[in-house]
Amino acid sequence: MNDKKCVLVIDKDLSLGVIANTAAVLALSLGKAHPELVGDNIKNRDGGEHLGITRIPIPILAATASEIKEIRSQLQSHATIVDFSNVAKSTKSYEDYSSRLEAVSEDSIEYLGIAVYGDKKAIIKQTGNMKLIR
Repeated sequence: MNDKKCVLVIDKDLSLGVIANTAAVLALSLGKAHPELVGDNIKNRDGGEHLGITRIPIPILAATASEIKEIRSQLQSHATIVDFSNVAKSTKSYEDYSSRLEAVSEDSIEYLGIAVYGDKKAIIKQTGNMKLIR
């Protein structure tokens, strides 16, 4: 995993609650796509089990909506990208999300955030100067 990197890039103008929800959705979906990112379960000394957590750091970076769209476009061929959009935020079920997303064009999608995992050099080139979200 030394040649790989993972970052979340989230719209800095969102409310704290939406930022937290976006990060949770992105991380969960990325973990499904790359189960090797999640460590094994661990038992403590008393035998209590703790489910595996991420094996790698995942910085959460701040960006504008247009920057997120550009980064997504630039890294498509270098990384796995999970996105969370205005389409997803406006739905109450996965079925509704699926049917709405299938009906919109790429130009009309506004990305609230993306999770990116892949080629370290390519990701650093696109995100290396970005600040952590605060």
